[in-house]
Amino acid sequence: MSIQNASAIVQRLGPCRIALDRTAHAELARELALMGCEPVDVPEAGGAPMKHRGTTAGFLAWTDAVTGSDFARALRPFRQMDLLVLQSAGQDRRTLERTLFDAGWQRHPGGMTTGDYSCWTADMLPGASLWQRAKHKGSLLQRGVEADALIARYAAAANHVRPGDRVLVDGAGSSDGAAIIMALSRAGSTVRVAKDKGQRHGGGETVDAGLARLADQSIDLIVAFEPAVKTDWASRLDDYSRVLKHDGRVVIGWKQGRGEADRPDSWDGFSDAMSEHFLPETRYVQIAVSPNPAGPHAIFAVEAEQPAATDWLMMVASANPLVGAGQPGVYDNPAFPAAKGPLPALVDFGAAYDNPWLYRSMVQMGERLTHEVKLARLAECVIEDSREESADRGAAIAVLGYRILEMRRPDLAMAVLPMIHGYAGRPMADDTPVHVRRWRISLAFLAGRLNELIEDREAAKRWYREAAQADWADFSPLLATKTIAASFYEARIHLADGDPQTALACFRHGADTALKAAAFPHDQQMGADGEPLPFYLQELAEVIDMGSQCANALAHFPLWQRDPGLFWRQVDVRRFGLASWARDLERENAQLRAA
Repeated sequence: MSIQNASAIVQRLGPCRIALDRTAHAELARELALMGCEPVDVPEAGGAPMKHRGTTAGFLAWTDAVTGSDFARALRPFRQMDLLVLQSAGQDRRTLERTLFDAGWQRHPGGMTTGDYSCWTADMLPGASLWQRAKHKGSLLQRGVEADALIARYAAAANHVRPGDRVLVDGAGSSDGAAIIMALSRAGSTVRVAKDKGQRHGGGETVDAGLARLADQSIDLIVAFEPAVKTDWASRLDDYSRVLKHDGRVVIGWKQGRGEADRPDSWDGFSDAMSEHFLPETRYVQIAVSPNPAGPHAIFAVEAEQPAATDWLMMVASANPLVGAGQPGVYDNPAFPAAKGPLPALVDFGAAYDNPWLYRSMVQMGERLTHEVKLARLAECVIEDSREESADRGAAIAVLGYRILEMRRPDLAMAVLPMIHGYAGRPMADDTPVHVRRWRISLAFLAGRLNELIEDREAAKRWYREAAQADWADFSPLLATKTIAASFYEARIHLADGDPQTALACFRHGADTALKAAAFPHDQQMGADGEPLPFYLQELAEVIDMGSQCANALAHFPLWQRDPGLFWRQVDVRRFGLASWARDLERENAQLRAA
């Protein structure tokens, strides 16, 4: 288990200096060294403090029966260190925690993810837990399952943070909540709501409970668990609606009330009030997963409409991006802020869309609406109201078309194909915006897939050919994924039709396209010097990977005449649908969790 243990430690702490008993844990020390850590011996309990410019962590394996004084002595050599990894073996949690807190430690804000939550019980700590030197009072210094539950809620909220988000944290444990969100996500900054004007512990920006100092549409994500309200709890939603950006999101929850004005008393009332301001997406359920209330608990998302017997009313909801249609001038994507200088066209969404607030809510995978029906309805609204030649319309048709493809609905495909033809079939001009060109290529590829769904193979080949021959360089070499995939899929149809020569030409075109994309001058596409777009090389690698499968098909093409099955086993067809496969898998997992 040394490899797994070392990997888990480095995942949480990164490569660092780590003090441990290298005699007792020789294998772990070797694995940590191979992962970039510097293993050192634990200093003597009364020795001089360890001096080191970077982070120093300690590793303590405590498998003895708990006696407070012995455990306290074992902790002393680590008192000068920043972090502690504790490996325990089912001892009494109360004794361990009390001794840790007395020795000046507190729980690390990144020490519990939603997947780890069920490992914390009232009786024992998980097999490995992460601690840091105590900084201020809060839930990270509280003991027991109530503290676990609050930390788990913030950990769940961290899953909804998008890169660069400015996050408003309101309610119980907001100081620790902000620390947890910064430890578990790529948030840009946090703003905490102070209970009173004098509350400033914990660092970071604070505002008063009225939120008056926050400008309209200045927050990307609101995380609010039991926010304090002076009168009616629903009035707090008005404040959130004002400060939230048009592509923002809220993660909010109260413990179910019993007729009190400061908290909702039913899911239906809570959901109805939220629906007046936002687009509900999912709800969270936090429950015990065994008959023992002191045993393991879990927190997980289910569909917003799904009934759930739980005391906590928690919801994830999005702002309606259509409200921002007349305000493109104030748009600034926090992941690619305008302050960093001229943006590559690839991520210059503010200039590309009539309503750029649609991008994160409707287009960007991993960030957009998670409620499939509402996402499709949003796309339909955009199609109805957008300019025919806009990037907005192209994006909406693509979102709706892929939803139909995922649902395997040939009847609906017949309705969306004319939309694609009307958009991608318009005459191209020199001044056609690059994002419109992007959607024309993407939609041509999508039309090929939808025509396969309705079993019109000739039309599918025509659309694939159009996508394969389109000029991806007008937008980005990353768009070559569509042209290579179109070449591959067209070749597949030709082979099935018994036309190997045309298929061979398609495979060759796909491989050549990958080489051209790799040789493209990327310096103007990747972003500013020293701050490359984080996804660029990964998606360029996907371009090369798709091209490699075309090259694979060329290299093994003689096998097709011998045995088509043998030929196809040499080619990884899944490489051309990993994103779709991942979405389908996540959808199935969500259905299983809900069940």
